[in-house]
Amino acid sequence: MKIFTAIALAAAGVSLPVAAFAQLATVNDPAPGATAIMNSDYSAAVKEIQSAPVSPYDPARSINLGIAFAKMGDAAKAEREFRQVLNEEDVQIVVANGGTFSSHEVASRALDSLKAGALSR
Repeated sequence: MKIFTAIALAAAGVSLPVAAFAQLATVNDPAPGATAIMNSDYSAAVKEIQSAPVSPYDPARSINLGIAFAKMGDAAKAEREFRQVLNEEDVQIVVANGGTFSSHEVASRALDSLKAGALSR
């Protein structure tokens, strides 16, 4: 199973439970756009993520892109990115605090946070 890096989630306020385990795999670290998101430069994050040589189906890419869109006030694009993760294979991803989680769990929680307004500026 692959592990991807979604570095921005902890900075975005998405709370997740402690991971039970991590598996060895390929990691795209640091995740494109992560630094820009942590610096609240969301338009730069979107440009960096979209131009990065990372598959558009990479769950960490979609989650970070969704966070950037949400922070820019585009909830529809953010929701589309989070839902794309739910339509793909469930893989393990590493978030900013170093925890490893199911990509579906992270995307579901991001959707919940988006709907609750926690990801808005």
